[in-house]
Amino acid sequence: MQRKIIALLVVALVVTGIIFLGRGRASRTDDGNHLPADSASMKTVKPTVRIFMENSGSMNGFVTINSEFKNALGHLIAKTNGFYEGTKLFFINDAIHHAAVCDNLNDFVLHLNPQTMQVGNTGSTDINKIFGMILDRTKNDTVSILVSDCVYDVDNVGNLLSAASSSTTGTFMKAIRQAKEKDSDFAVILMQCESKFYGYHYEGNMPMVCNGIRPYYVIIMGKKEAVLELDEHLELENTPTGLPGLTHKFMISSEDTWDLNHQTARVFTNGFTNALRIQPEHDGLNIRNIITDHDKLDLTFSFGLGVQNLFVARDYLLDKNNYEVEPEQYYLEQVTDQAKFTECDFFDHPICLQIKTEDKSFAPEVTVRLKNQIPAWVKKCSYNTRMMTLPSQHKSYALYEMVEGIYGAFYNARDRKNKDLFRLKVKVANYE
Repeated sequence: MQRKIIALLVVALVVTGIIFLGRGRASRTDDGNHLPADSASMKTVKPTVRIFMENSGSMNGFVTINSEFKNALGHLIAKTNGFYEGTKLFFINDAIHHAAVCDNLNDFVLHLNPQTMQVGNTGSTDINKIFGMILDRTKNDTVSILVSDCVYDVDNVGNLLSAASSSTTGTFMKAIRQAKEKDSDFAVILMQCESKFYGYHYEGNMPMVCNGIRPYYVIIMGKKEAVLELDEHLELENTPTGLPGLTHKFMISSEDTWDLNHQTARVFTNGFTNALRIQPEHDGLNIRNIITDHDKLDLTFSFGLGVQNLFVARDYLLDKNNYEVEPEQYYLEQVTDQAKFTECDFFDHPICLQIKTEDKSFAPEVTVRLKNQIPAWVKKCSYNTRMMTLPSQHKSYALYEMVEGIYGAFYNARDRKNKDLFRLKVKVANYE
């Protein structure tokens, strides 16, 4: 009898164990089913930021003294390291080097001097080789930042500068193509900064003592979404909390982020106009009727644009020479971001385009294009003839050819029908 009771107890214990094990497995399975198949993809993953500091001899003059260069570099490192995960710092010349001084990001600038910069081959650098090494390591989850004086290390002989520019185009076209293969858009922000400089400026192989102001460049490269976020977070403007010493900025992407519709553009019905009345269509963009003031010899009216998500530098947007208006009887009077009337409140970051026509020579349709071209400041800040004297403090050797190479890659990557940064068309149904 006791044996039967023991046997029954053993069976009961086994069954109970099986039930609990089954429940345990079911519970774990159920818990797993509460999570998405790929939970990591549901999170916003911050990119890894890699900062590459070019350390050829021509960069030493920026770090011999307490300079704006050090200040800006400190801001850049501190902000990226504080906001992004896995920020890393390297020296770069003809190879990439992670020196011991790069390990402590918080104190890097404090220890930065010509001696600590002596890592790798600092005798000369090839900027196109540098671009190639960096872009090869710039993936969808990476934003790369190059800090360099960006001197093209070639002489102005024949077509060598042209060849160097074409090499730059090819290097960036490869990066754009690889991004598109992964359904991503590629983008670059190129910034010119100025800083005190005490050291040797090189014209070819000839060193000249320079105690003054020299330009250098911060170039951000990566997936457009990540680059745009970094631009906003780092406040990349010439402010004490942004990037001290910033003088110019050029933003360029393989595709635009801005769609033209009544949510991002509209005709203003008051302010910046001398018409007695403008009646917009229901979409707020096209015009149903313009009632002109017959005492005026011209007609002026305006478009308001919300440009928060347009990947374009502010000073580029505000330069009226970057626009083209058709037909020819219309022209752009001014571009401003200082319009203070109520309708500007419709947009987060408004600009106003003031259009004018002389002698009231009307047309039923007005087209405004924001052209995709190299900013005017690039040519003003560039020279390509060796003078063997210290250049202007704002100018860099062959800067235009380098930027032309980068620009050419992005321009060629765009669809043939989509070369402009935007094209605004407004139909006017009736004039009175």
